[in-house]
Amino acid sequence: MEEKALFADYEDPAFSSASHRGASKHFISKAASSLQPSNALKLSKRFAYCFTPQAVRSYCFGDSGPPPKRFPTSYLSGLRGLTALKVFTFHWTFAFSDLGYKPYGTTERYTYFLELPIIRYIHSGFTAHIFFAVAGYLTSLRLFQILDRHDQASQTKAFVNISGALFRRAFRLYLPTFIITLLFTHYIHFGFYEHNRPYLDDHEKLFPGVWQEPKPELMASYYAQLRYWASEMFQLTNIFLPTTAYYPFIDQHLWSILAEMRGSLCLYFVLMATAQCRTYIRLTMLCCMTVLFFLWNHWEVWIYLLGGIVAQINMIMGDPESDKDKKSTMGGLLAPPSRSPSTQFIGSSSGKSSSTSSSAWIQITPPTTLRAYVRTFWFLVAFYFLSYPIWGCEPTETAIGYQTLNMLIPEWMERKDKFYPNLGTALLLLLLARSYDSTSNWRRLLNSDIAQYMGKISFGLYLTHGPVLHAVGYMIPQYIWWGMGVEGVDTTNTVWFVVLFIGWAISLTLCLCVADVWTREVEGRCVKFVKKIEELCFVRV
Repeated sequence: MEEKALFADYEDPAFSSASHRGASKHFISKAASSLQPSNALKLSKRFAYCFTPQAVRSYCFGDSGPPPKRFPTSYLSGLRGLTALKVFTFHWTFAFSDLGYKPYGTTERYTYFLELPIIRYIHSGFTAHIFFAVAGYLTSLRLFQILDRHDQASQTKAFVNISGALFRRAFRLYLPTFIITLLFTHYIHFGFYEHNRPYLDDHEKLFPGVWQEPKPELMASYYAQLRYWASEMFQLTNIFLPTTAYYPFIDQHLWSILAEMRGSLCLYFVLMATAQCRTYIRLTMLCCMTVLFFLWNHWEVWIYLLGGIVAQINMIMGDPESDKDKKSTMGGLLAPPSRSPSTQFIGSSSGKSSSTSSSAWIQITPPTTLRAYVRTFWFLVAFYFLSYPIWGCEPTETAIGYQTLNMLIPEWMERKDKFYPNLGTALLLLLLARSYDSTSNWRRLLNSDIAQYMGKISFGLYLTHGPVLHAVGYMIPQYIWWGMGVEGVDTTNTVWFVVLFIGWAISLTLCLCVADVWTREVEGRCVKFVKKIEELCFVRV
């Protein structure tokens, strides 16, 4: 009420009839009254409440927030959430060791349990292909569901949807990116980064990890600092760069923003070109374009197209739940409600929770049928491909378990480490799409409350974890080791691992809090801002 009274006084008849000088005095007096101790306290409480994570709001203030929306493809949001957690873990570990970079058994040093295939995927390895494939799958699925109706209204709606999605894509990707990098630029310019810089640059004792990130520069003037930021952001938006990725010094983790923008545009181009095609012709064209982008050495694009291929195959194969419904009906059993994306439009939602309970995912159901054993085998194959080590294709590495597979990777491929992870991602998406909500352990896990919450803040976590780790997180283990009177490189393996785990847990908590606030206060406002721009620019029929 106070904010409305302060900024909306033009509704007052007495105020509207006052002179310009009287209006100024009235506004000044209202502004001054808002600075009184009582009003200032209220404003400070509101300000502090904005920066309170949702978990604290729920626990301390009883503010549970709006109920999460559940969609037929909510499990993919959970997949993104758990993948974002894995990205954070990978960016944490690679600063301290080369764990997971080399294949298991390369030397006697690389024989730890955490370096085994499939196990390795939990904590190490590049994971952007999961985000790209999920985005490609969802983008294509929305369009295919409309086109399969085969009427004029659907064709028009498909065009409107593609136009709106293309218009919003750059804003949705780059607005939050510009904001977080601009904030971090000011953090650097005002000297806050300089305390940690000499420690972060010590790659012999403090940070002996294999991935040594270039640190952002401190410029002599504010103008030079902003110009440096602007030049990096300009390169980050250049979709015609000859390289497949650009790594900005201000935060190298943001390389995927450009790759995602390029992959999105290429996918939309293919979808628009094949929108009027028959289903199998469209699938053939998608496969041909995927092969071309593979031959052109653009792995970030052909994984997007693989997501579209999986979506089209899933539509052709039909609803897995409906097949189960028919079998259950024939057997006289009550079938569970369908939640497959092919029978319900992906944009429909409800405020209710998923059909499985929030804790049901922990109840692991072992395979009991031949189909279940076959699906388990293919899940293992998918994760085996996904856990391909980063240096697994190096000619000097033994790569136990991958030597035969390496022979199938083309010699001309620039990013050989992306070949099998991309294939594994497509296989994983297809297996998840053909799963039952009621019986799939993976669907239970990905539809759980924790996974859904992680999916909600996944983009915020991706954007903010780099600055938080450089500002606070990476130094936490060092302070613990220094408190023990030793350096990390001089401790035993057990002490080293325990301290790293403690630092990981504290840093993750900090990053989750920042990502929660960022998603609500910044990303949410960016979404509303983009909608306003769309309403202003678009002609409504």
